[in-house]
Amino acid sequence: MPRVEIKEKWKLALLLLILAVYTVFAYSVSRHQAYYNPYSLSGNDQISFEQASVISVDSESAKKDEIHPELLVGSQNVTVKILTGNFQGRSYHIVNNLNYDTNYKLNAGQTIIVSVSATGDGGTVNINPNSPHRTPYLYAMAVLFVLLLCFVGGKRGFQSVVAIGFTMTSVIFIFVPLLYHGLSPAAAVLIFSAATSCVTLPLAGGIERKTLIAILGTIGGVAVSAGIAQIFSCLTQTSGYTFSDTDSLLAISSHSGLKVGSLFFAAVLISSLGAVMDVAISVASSINEIYRSNPETDAPTLFASGMNVGRDMMGTMANTLILAFTGSSLVMMIQIYTYNMPYQQVMNSNHIAAEIIQALAGSSAVVLTVPLVSLLSAKLMPLLEKPKSA
Repeated sequence: MPRVEIKEKWKLALLLLILAVYTVFAYSVSRHQAYYNPYSLSGNDQISFEQASVISVDSESAKKDEIHPELLVGSQNVTVKILTGNFQGRSYHIVNNLNYDTNYKLNAGQTIIVSVSATGDGGTVNINPNSPHRTPYLYAMAVLFVLLLCFVGGKRGFQSVVAIGFTMTSVIFIFVPLLYHGLSPAAAVLIFSAATSCVTLPLAGGIERKTLIAILGTIGGVAVSAGIAQIFSCLTQTSGYTFSDTDSLLAISSHSGLKVGSLFFAAVLISSLGAVMDVAISVASSINEIYRSNPETDAPTLFASGMNVGRDMMGTMANTLILAFTGSSLVMMIQIYTYNMPYQQVMNSNHIAAEIIQALAGSSAVVLTVPLVSLLSAKLMPLLEKPKSA
């Protein structure tokens, strides 16, 4: 019993140490000075976004659009009271123009977000509606998701919440800053993949031999995806310069270390990471259960079992990736269908080439992770077997 307690204390100490190192690293990497503030006007003039409450709808000329009846056109004259910021408590009359871009009708008592353009002395203030106040509903949806995970998954569900939180903070405070400061996208993705796998997979499967194998398989799968993406992006001359926001990215890169041309490479790798981890831990867990039930099982049998399990998964997981990329390109696909765009133009366009490479490179990583994890499991399971105590 004392030995078990000491072991648990060491685990806790190691966890706290990793958390401390992670926090310090994330803080140091994520710090930067914005080279341009789009919300600063001339002199001391500023633009801010504040919460406001709709006191009353003074007049309204809103009606349904004749062609698209689900859209409202017209305008509303409303009185709002600022709830936050330097002008808190003040009331203003504003106009809410209704069109396809701002198609939300305001009602008395509703909380909205407004843009406040003010001179440095506060003498001139312009208020414009920006959007409904969506944050409370988004937080409520996130809380509902967390509760569902914990209710259905119990302890593992809570661990999944922790893993998701770690992944999100790693993307925001480590992965993006590393790209911004000029680290090679390939290196940034491999660092992110290794860090995420080392935290997410143990939370999902526990600290066991199957987890170590799944981590190795995940890194290998991402590396395979990297190789495939690199080869075909070079052959098709596709790069980060094909993004729709290239102009703004080039402006950012001139004041940072951002490598715009390699961003496409990073996007391909990061998009397949979740599916690769899923396949890796599933195959490793299945082989681990087989070996645990019969330690005499030889390596070829373990490999064949892993392949059988993986074959059932690779089709659905690859299909999931294809459908995800299809969903992100749905508007473009409708445009292609509507305009009957020529085949040569469509298949050789920057965007289509990028989407195809992204989908197929990610799906190839999922497929090749199956034999990789099966092979690692067949070879390493016996070597990682804990010696039986006398």
